[in-house]
Amino acid sequence: MAVMNVTAGQKAVLTLGNTSVLAAPGATGGLEVPFMQDITVNASTGVVRYKTLDSSSEKAFTTPSTNQISLNCLVDEDVFFGAANTTNSIANDGLFGSQNSKSTVHFSVAFEGTGSGSTYLKGQGFLSGLAPTASQDAAVFITPVTIEVDGDLSKDTV
Repeated sequence: MAVMNVTAGQKAVLTLGNTSVLAAPGATGGLEVPFMQDITVNASTGVVRYKTLDSSSEKAFTTPSTNQISLNCLVDEDVFFGAANTTNSIANDGLFGSQNSKSTVHFSVAFEGTGSGSTYLKGQGFLSGLAPTASQDAAVFITPVTIEVDGDLSKDTV
């Protein structure tokens, strides 16, 4: 079994775009979120459980998945507030502007970097949960970011 090692620092990459093409890992014009401290891909199928009088065990069936991407990152001014980008409105508006305007965000989460043949998950959703904080002990702004996925996650390769 091959281990996906992220200690090189260039392996786990989150790319955002206003189209799926711009959100592909390594895409020109895509917004790569820098300075990530951690990232979690949550693909949870819901379960409904019930009991019947003729069985000593519970029964169960699944419901549609609730998919979410969550991370913590240091605030980068261009990524948080946006920087001039004529092809990618998410990069132009930044995380704050995209959340504030409730824009649909296409994303990819690369597991093995952005090189050819690398595997990644992709989808679309909405940004939420921005809450930049700073303190004397951590004198940089750090914010959680959540992407509430609208629909399915799918796997692809670069």
